[in-house]
Amino acid sequence: GGSGSKSKSSSMTQLRILRIARITRLIRIIRITRIVRFIRALRTMVHQLTSTLKSLIWAIVLLLLVIYLFAIFFTQSVTNYRVDNSVLSDVSFEDHEIYPDDRTQALLRYWATLPRSMFSLYMSITGG
Repeated sequence: GGSGSKSKSSSMTQLRILRIARITRLIRIIRITRIVRFIRALRTMVHQLTSTLKSLIWAIVLLLLVIYLFAIFFTQSVTNYRVDNSVLSDVSFEDHEIYPDDRTQALLRYWATLPRSMFSLYMSITGG
């Protein structure tokens, strides 16, 4: 009768091992589904972020275009003012000290050239 109890206990041990293996497989499947859900959510977030960045880039391009157009307007207005008031002479736009008038110096400092006008407009937008 001893060999029958040994085979019975060994089959029970094998059955327990089989159950433990099934449980660990089930746990692995649950972990994988959680990871897949996380990856799907991450992929969705990355897609939304890239879509938002495209809109942001177009908004920046539009802002730069508006700044550029207004800089052209202000630079042309300052140049016309200098020509009309005989402030424009053989000196360069860079020579502020030649003009004693404070208004003319301020106009030259902020609006004399197109890049300077664009920078002045950028500073006015950002509070700098």
